[in-house]
Amino acid sequence: MLLSLENVSYSYPHSEKKALRSVTVSIQQGEYIAVLGCNGSGKSTLARLMAGFFEPSEGTVRKQEGLRPGIVFQQPKEQIVAGIVERDTAFGPQNLSLSKDEIELRTIECLSVVSLADKAFCRTLELSLGQTQRLAFSGILALFPDLLILDEVTAMLDPEAKKRLLEFIGRWNRKGHAVVHVTHDLDEAMKASRIIVMEDGAAAFDGTRQEFAADRRVFESVFGQDAEYTSFACRKQAHLESAETALKVSGLSFCYGSFDVFKEISFGLKKGTLTALTGPSGCGKSTLFECLAGLKKACAGTAEASSRPVLALQESEASLFEPYAADDVAFGPKNRNVCGKELLARVKGAMELSGLPYSEFANRATFSLSGGEKRKLSIAGLIALDSSILIFDEPTAGLDPASRKKIISALRSLAESGKTVLFSTHRIQEAAAADVHLRWEELLAHKNSPLCFAEEKETGLKKMELIKNASLLGGIARAASVFTAPAKIPSSVISSLPAAAKMILFLALFAVSLSVTPLWACVLMILVNGLYAAAARLPFSKPLMAVARLFPWIVLFSLMGIFLFPVYEGDTILFSWKMIVVTRTKLLLFARSFFHSVSALFAIGTFIFSTDERQIMDGFSFVLRPLAVLKIPVRYAVISAGIMFRFVPLLLEELSGIIKTQIIRGAFADARGIKKIKMMLPVFVPLVLQTVRKAQCLADALTARYFK
Repeated sequence: MLLSLENVSYSYPHSEKKALRSVTVSIQQGEYIAVLGCNGSGKSTLARLMAGFFEPSEGTVRKQEGLRPGIVFQQPKEQIVAGIVERDTAFGPQNLSLSKDEIELRTIECLSVVSLADKAFCRTLELSLGQTQRLAFSGILALFPDLLILDEVTAMLDPEAKKRLLEFIGRWNRKGHAVVHVTHDLDEAMKASRIIVMEDGAAAFDGTRQEFAADRRVFESVFGQDAEYTSFACRKQAHLESAETALKVSGLSFCYGSFDVFKEISFGLKKGTLTALTGPSGCGKSTLFECLAGLKKACAGTAEASSRPVLALQESEASLFEPYAADDVAFGPKNRNVCGKELLARVKGAMELSGLPYSEFANRATFSLSGGEKRKLSIAGLIALDSSILIFDEPTAGLDPASRKKIISALRSLAESGKTVLFSTHRIQEAAAADVHLRWEELLAHKNSPLCFAEEKETGLKKMELIKNASLLGGIARAASVFTAPAKIPSSVISSLPAAAKMILFLALFAVSLSVTPLWACVLMILVNGLYAAAARLPFSKPLMAVARLFPWIVLFSLMGIFLFPVYEGDTILFSWKMIVVTRTKLLLFARSFFHSVSALFAIGTFIFSTDERQIMDGFSFVLRPLAVLKIPVRYAVISAGIMFRFVPLLLEELSGIIKTQIIRGAFADARGIKKIKMMLPVFVPLVLQTVRKAQCLADALTARYFK
């Protein structure tokens, strides 16, 4: 026996409800178990408890001595610990103190298994969500775990990638490894030899797949009476041909520099129809949607529409920023000056349509919702805008079968009410429930359906330009690139130093840069840090870009001294107006603060450029070793250091997601100058909440990779 849970119960902190209730489960060597159940039934909690992340509130957990479980979490981006693909997969084996050759072999092998070998030196933030999910799987697989626990690992994968991954899981299991697979898919569940069904935190069923298929009550409680989408009646061809064109895309292309994401895509959407878009993970569907919504500027081609399309982002977490569910749904309509009874009606209607009854969820804390409930809430927030063209990026990902049908039914209801609805999916049965099925490979090959372009019905379309203040997103992306390590760290005097020496050198330069007081010493430290950057072969354009991007904030921070610093007796007053008094000492303080900031940016940029994630944490471990000798626990300080350096680009990406949603919902539509800064303030509340949550998730990810 590998693992057993005996009458185990668990409650999350500050929650009166038990997430798990008297669960008794045992896992034998070589078993393949599927865990099923509705969203919020306790599946993910059970998976984390099996992986050792929780101690049960009640009951007993017994493990085989030396058991090494490996868990892939439900949200893939929360399990990525490195900035470069191959370094992320290598991180776990490095923690197991394996040889360099063995680490390299496992990294290549596992990236090949998930079809990411060609992305080995790409930045992890540049991957699509589906590719990120495969990378998370690769990172855990590289540990060669005795018990492989998978929490919805195929939710973002296209059918071909999903097939390859399931085939590998099967081969892994046949070699004698135990697998626990949390899933919402019938085909995945039936590959397991044993099935556990969770209901309201309890194990309602535990038996073979044959027994599960034979027990119609249990089967239908998970998948419903109609496992397919045969109940959805699509519009007749004649109706589609006679409808007006609501959106027309002609020769649209998008590129990042010299890299083409997609080229010359053309299609059209009819008013009052439901259209599905399918295609491989990472092909560019999400980028296309952002172009249509005005968040990204296409390199060529045009998009014309009867009104501005609105977009529900694929990452539902980034779409939620109000503390309570109903407030989050109301955010968009409020920005469109909807209030009173009309606002309440919109919020209620959108929540009901998305499968979140207003009476039950209105006052629920947003971040206490399950992953599936958060996705539904993000969909409700978009529906409440009452726009005529709505785009949903993977709206059913991570949802249980009943919820998936509810969302597809909601999209069809919107289309039948006259809305034009476009959504992406990896499920062929969902695409079949739409009026029109657009296939990505056919769009690239310019195979368009005749009904996409009815020239006589294209009146009233306007060319869609970049949405107001979308330039904020470009600035955030450029700032993130400044604080991101290169794919391959260049060979240099600095990069060849041991991790401890790198850390000591950086801390010394950083501390001195912030502590020197004579102006000549401040200028000298900028020159010293310039030499540090040159020795690391850091292009000067990177720290200079950081200074340029942050210049207004550096000046603002430095000017605070003029307002807050007191006037000392005998100091020379250079200027005085009301509450503002400028003295010689204050000017010197301003100059020192400015030089300190510039010098520190050079030091931080050089350190990140020349040091990978593993070396950062090894370096901090060395610096804190004296505390460890004194029996003071330093592990969390080291983890915090790793989180801090990983967090700079991660939080900038999180900020980008929040701003995207707020722009879509009208938050920055007419903001200019001081008003724009004022409207940025509400962004920081959800960003702080997300920071706390992301910090915990990243700490869990490091723990899952056996970092000690």
